[in-house]
Amino acid sequence: MRPFALRRALPLCALLTSGVLLAACGSTTSTSTGTTGTSSTSDPLYFTTTSLPVAYLAEIYDAPVGVAGGAGPYALRVGSGTLPPGLTLRGGRLSGTPTKTGTYTFAVEASDANLSTKVQSYTLNIGELPPLALKPQLPSGEIRGETRIPLNITAPRTIRAARMTWDLPEGVAVTRVQPAEGSGVLFWKQAGRTLTVDVGFKTVPRSGARVALVSVRPPKAVTLDAGRFAFEARDGTGKVLATSGAATPAPVTTPAPGTPGTTAPPAPTPTGTQTAPGTSTTTSPGTSQNGGQP
Repeated sequence: MRPFALRRALPLCALLTSGVLLAACGSTTSTSTGTTGTSSTSDPLYFTTTSLPVAYLAEIYDAPVGVAGGAGPYALRVGSGTLPPGLTLRGGRLSGTPTKTGTYTFAVEASDANLSTKVQSYTLNIGELPPLALKPQLPSGEIRGETRIPLNITAPRTIRAARMTWDLPEGVAVTRVQPAEGSGVLFWKQAGRTLTVDVGFKTVPRSGARVALVSVRPPKAVTLDAGRFAFEARDGTGKVLATSGAATPAPVTTPAPGTPGTTAPPAPTPTGTQTAPGTSTTTSPGTSQNGGQP
């Protein structure tokens, strides 16, 4: 009986041993795959940039094309389609100066150190540059206390100086005007209901930048009107770039001493107030002081 039982047990042991070996082989295969960079234990290669901001004709463009996951370093190339004329893909950035309007569709292929690849499609619109504009960012509804109003710029082109005038509601007093992003020396004065602000730019500000912050104090609840705001913008040679409303013409500016290519506004009138950068503190837009509401 014992030899017979032993003979029956041997095939069972062989099967069990074979199963262990197969399991071990499977484990070895998984480990080997991991060493080639295709293991699921690490994040797969992917694009962090899935869309691109609009570009404008003859305006400098610079946008990142980001990649993550996989194993660096990464390499990027245009896999299909055509980049807009004037733009190149280099060092993880799409940059240059567009020379032709239109809608361009292309695909960027990324590869990593493990030779993994990922493709991302993009559509980039090249349009005509919108008009240069300076305007106040007004709170919704009435203001009831001291309130700070940002003055923002869009499509700045080669602006180096600007004069802004604003016809405010009766009794509204301007308590302070502060320079902001990209601004240099700033002068302002209030004569009756009219606020005049002259500002010079050390460098061309970005589109959407805040160029000044105006603090106003109304005697009672009032609604501010952007329709009574006007401006005139000039480049470094004094050439008028854009005007809006009935702003008083801004004097031609001259380069600031020792700073080639930059300009500063003319000297203020005796009734004006000069505000130099960094001489006062700022608060977030739409906030108010002395208990006022924006």
